[in-house]
Amino acid sequence: MIRKSNNRDIEKILSIWLDTSKQAHGFIKEEYWQKMLPSVRKYYLPNTETFVFEDKHQIKGFISTIDDKYIGALFVAQPYQNQKIGSKLLGYVKKIYPELTLKVFCKNIPALRFYQKHGFKIMAEQTDESTHEQELLMSWALACKTGHSKRYPSDS
Repeated sequence: MIRKSNNRDIEKILSIWLDTSKQAHGFIKEEYWQKMLPSVRKYYLPNTETFVFEDKHQIKGFISTIDDKYIGALFVAQPYQNQKIGSKLLGYVKKIYPELTLKVFCKNIPALRFYQKHGFKIMAEQTDESTHEQELLMSWALACKTGHSKRYPSDS
C-alpha cells in the first residue's frame, strides 16, 4: 500500500535513504552521506511531500517530491529491490503530477535505465556542486513523447 508519510515514519525513511544512498552511489564516499543525514532530517524531509510503500506494517521504500514537480528522492530498501516497488511509487506520483523532473548521477546506470524505462528523458548534463559528480537532469510529462535530446544509446 502506498500512503502519505507521517512523523512516525521518519527514522525508517532516513535509514532507507542512508543505506541505499551508500549502496547505489559507491562512487561517492560514505562520509558524504553520513554528513548529509542531519540536513535531510531537519531541512529536506519537512519540505517534501513523501509517500511510503508499506507492506505488512513495514516500510519498504519511499518517494519524495518538492514543489509538486521535482522528485528529490526515490529509494527502495535493498532487500526489496527488483520487486516493482520503485515502479509503483513512481507510478503513484505520475498520477498526481502531470510533469516531473529529477536528477540522477551519470554513474548510477541502474537508476538512469529505470527512469528511462518509465518515460523520463535526459534534458541536460551538469556537475553536482556538492559531490562534483556529473549528473543528468531528466524530465517526464504526461503524453510527452518528443522534444528531448538523446545523450546515451538507451535514451529514447
